[in-house]
Amino acid sequence: MSEYTQQDRTLALIGIYQASQLIYDLATTGKADETAYHTCIQSLFCTNPSNTLEVYGGDITNIQVGVKTLLRQMTSEQAMEARNVEVTRYALSLIILQKKLLEQGEPLQKISKILEMAEGQQAHFGEEHDNVIASIARAYSENVSPVRPKVMVNGQHGHLQNPRIANKIRALLLAGIRSALLWSQVGGSRWGLIWSRKKYLHGALALQQKNNDSDDSDGTTDRKNNEPISLFKKD
Repeated sequence: MSEYTQQDRTLALIGIYQASQLIYDLATTGKADETAYHTCIQSLFCTNPSNTLEVYGGDITNIQVGVKTLLRQMTSEQAMEARNVEVTRYALSLIILQKKLLEQGEPLQKISKILEMAEGQQAHFGEEHDNVIASIARAYSENVSPVRPKVMVNGQHGHLQNPRIANKIRALLLAGIRSALLWSQVGGSRWGLIWSRKKYLHGALALQQKNNDSDDSDGTTDRKNNEPISLFKKD
């Protein structure tokens, strides 16, 4: 993993936190940031990125919800009241689930096949059409829901019982697992999350500060000569 940088790990962790925040938002309010939602969903179809940021559309403006969420959740005592226990729980659950799925192997292969079908649906219906989201949600329900520990999403009953919102939440859960797999592939670990907290914070702050820059530099390492990071497949 020496070819990957701390900034690669920060980007992937931001992806986990972005999905987790959107899950919380949909479950409690029925609404979510459109750019962040689009970015999470489309990350599922980026299977051969040339660098880590490309998974999130190649633009740091796409992950600002994740940047803000990571900073809010990981900043020390002065912002304890700003932390959201549910968002943290979702993020940790997604990290645990991706490890379980890697160990089992078969569910990831089945997910990959359903995502191929969903990608075909995008050409006919549109990128986030209900049919596309329903297929992604099915990939989660059939292949991830049976795996323990199961993610329990809390929120307003009316939103959770709404089929469209429920499918969006399941799709975001799968997107969060995609980012968790990416995080693992670029060298992220739960122990590293504890020992490298300041490094993650510094990396997220740098991304937030460059939000309005016109510079194309994203702080990631180009991997043209390396194996691409594949989705739901072991390299």
